[in-house]
Amino acid sequence: MKAILRIATLILVISFLAACAKPTAAPTAAPVTTGEVATEAPTEAPLTPQQEWLKANQLGEYTTDTQDWAAIEAAANAEGEVLVYANTSKVEKAAEGFMEKYPGIKVQAFDLGGDDVLTKVLEEQKAGAFTGDVWFSSGGAELVGEVLPNNYVWKFIPDSTAAYTPAQYQDPLLFTRFGTSIFAYNTELNTECPIKNLWELTQPEWKGKFYIEDPLNDASTLSKLITIAYHADEMKQAYIDLYGTEPVLDADTPDAGWLWLKKFAQNGPIPEPGGDDVDSAFATPGMTDSYMALTSYSNMADVQEGILAFDGCWGVNPIVGVQSQSYAGIINQAPHPNAAKLWIQYITSAEGRKPWAKFGTFFPDETYEVPEGQKTLSEIFDITWFIAEKYSYDHMIDARDFYLLNLGK
Repeated sequence: MKAILRIATLILVISFLAACAKPTAAPTAAPVTTGEVATEAPTEAPLTPQQEWLKANQLGEYTTDTQDWAAIEAAANAEGEVLVYANTSKVEKAAEGFMEKYPGIKVQAFDLGGDDVLTKVLEEQKAGAFTGDVWFSSGGAELVGEVLPNNYVWKFIPDSTAAYTPAQYQDPLLFTRFGTSIFAYNTELNTECPIKNLWELTQPEWKGKFYIEDPLNDASTLSKLITIAYHADEMKQAYIDLYGTEPVLDADTPDAGWLWLKKFAQNGPIPEPGGDDVDSAFATPGMTDSYMALTSYSNMADVQEGILAFDGCWGVNPIVGVQSQSYAGIINQAPHPNAAKLWIQYITSAEGRKPWAKFGTFFPDETYEVPEGQKTLSEIFDITWFIAEKYSYDHMIDARDFYLLNLGK
């Protein structure tokens, strides 16, 4: 009987354990593959604020060759204003014409000077204080050395402007006009230029007799002197033409270009704070002492009106002067980008450039006819050197120190 009870108890325990046990899952079939590894669709990185601004305004990588000017004008009117940073006193006259044509847009045009345009843009961009809209200034060394590499200003070419502007004048920014600095003399005191060779400006008779906008405080003027130093081979040949022998280099002058810069500084050129001061100092009618200067060809408009008395040293060896250019571009993340576009289109049109269309000024527009008596653009290019912007940027600090060290010695 006890045996029967033990067997019955054992059967109940086995049944109880079987009921509590978890069933083993049936094996699943391996997935069928076709040789391709399944991957998740890549997600695009969100645009940065700068990229969003570029895309919204079709600039940078989003630039298009044509523009919808009706839409741009409507958007510009909605923006209501545009801030222009310029280095030309005539910008205010251009602003008046722009506001007459587009009365819904207020122009705040600031004639800051080239160095201050640069400083203001750099300070705003580095601080993330996006205030200005238009770069309307000469470029100089810092433009190609710092501004453009950091995308602080963006190129914008109106399709209407591109139609008459050669491609070489659309890079790195849109050229708006050319500025020509020339070696000049007082025509009341001289029947012709008193020098035939730039090396003569390093001779004793010209010590303290040459006026120049202060290169220690004006990067544009210093860049022009650096450009002359850059053309070492031409300066070497000019030396040989004058003296009949090769120049003897000093330990701190690697070539004839830097030797000229050194001796020019040692001859004590007289610095002035601005171009108008230079002109008054050497070309005021009625002067009794003869001086020379580096001045702007465009100021010969004042010669025609009898305000000044000077002319360029057109036959001087090896070059008459240095050619620079002014640019227009849209400042990075400008708050009024459409008004900026409208401004650039306007000031590169025949109507908008009228304040500058006078004797001595050149435009990249091949259809522009210079005033009677003015040299053509091709003629002026033949007797000037283009400003060496990148070389000037790379040597700006050294050249300033070098010039100061030798000044007047």
